[in-house]
Amino acid sequence: MLPEKIPLLEVAIGDNLATGQLLRTSSYEFRYLSPAQHQPSVALLMPASTRLTWRDGDLFPSMDQNLPEGDLFMRIRALFPKQPPTPMHLLALIGRNGIGRLGYRLPEQPPTAPAPPISRAELLNLPFTPQVFAELIRAYLSTGAGIAGVQPKIMVPDRATVPMPSLIVKAAGPSYPELAANEYLCLSAARKAGIATPEFALSNDGQLLVLDRFDLIHRNDGSIERLGFEDIAALAGLRVRDTLSDRKYQGSYQAIAELLKQLQLPRENLHRFFEQVAFSVMVRNGDAHLKNFGLLYRSASDAWLAPMFDVVTTAIYRYARYEGGPELEDRTMALKLLRGRHQTRSYPTHAELLAFGRRLCGVTNPEAIIQIIAQAMSDTLDQSRQDARISSTLHSAISAVWEDGLKHARST
Repeated sequence: MLPEKIPLLEVAIGDNLATGQLLRTSSYEFRYLSPAQHQPSVALLMPASTRLTWRDGDLFPSMDQNLPEGDLFMRIRALFPKQPPTPMHLLALIGRNGIGRLGYRLPEQPPTAPAPPISRAELLNLPFTPQVFAELIRAYLSTGAGIAGVQPKIMVPDRATVPMPSLIVKAAGPSYPELAANEYLCLSAARKAGIATPEFALSNDGQLLVLDRFDLIHRNDGSIERLGFEDIAALAGLRVRDTLSDRKYQGSYQAIAELLKQLQLPRENLHRFFEQVAFSVMVRNGDAHLKNFGLLYRSASDAWLAPMFDVVTTAIYRYARYEGGPELEDRTMALKLLRGRHQTRSYPTHAELLAFGRRLCGVTNPEAIIQIIAQAMSDTLDQSRQDARISSTLHSAISAVWEDGLKHARST
């Protein structure tokens, strides 16, 4: 049981268990414990070489980014009926299990007992019901809560030799039926197009999507390397976890491209970013917001664009801006393509998409990328037509929406 107030947490970075301290008084303070200038950093833009003590009125974005939200947060909230959990409580609950390489614990707290592993095969054979998924979340809530996102999801360990959850399990919610199968089709098309994705699999009944964590690297000796990860919102200094906030939808893909340039990433990362943006445009993924792009890194000089994740065809769903409000169709992008007050979130024309690739991402031949994506989308639709896990209703809906995206290839 967590204490009522948590003024201090010990912070681990990767395998370095005593790297720093996070203090909460009237503000937040992070202290590196070692005076060394060159040591693993708590965030790409918070290196020890700049200063050893950092302060902020709010939780640092690199820590805020993994706080649970949506379905997962509400389940955690139910554990604290008399006291809403603070960010410090949530970090203590996450422990060393969150996405990325940061870990947290109360001083002198004994290590948390690992949850029993559940194999990938067991998950894929699991007969889904909302009750079964709720039981899965209850069983792994204490070790698998370190992941953001509104969609119902949980992290689970799949082997006893890995001391942290290594799989992400997602399910559909009542407002977004067949969401797992939807994301499976999108990831399948992305992979066929040569776009980097995590390893993924759809359960036998088509109701659960199981993904490998992309921030963990399995070494030959059986150990795990934990990579640093920061989403674009965190790198931009934004805290966007508030469910009423639309800050993760404020910005443009141009601004992300410019941020990648400012961070001096190798040029191929901008090319990969264009691939991800073009793919989201063509499959009508209207949820490619600031938290759905990110960087993996070992250091500031060794960072790269994360694989594509959380990609779905949102245009097949209807939504309401507020409870009880009218249902609307999702026909716009999550962000503007370009900066500017007069720019909109409308999907770009073919010429606009090509210009974005050439001018802002330095892609010499964006037409070729669009053709490859279009062929991958068509092949995915053809091959999934006979997949019993994909309902004819979902296949028809996605086929109709993808037709709009495929027009980009026909315009070339």
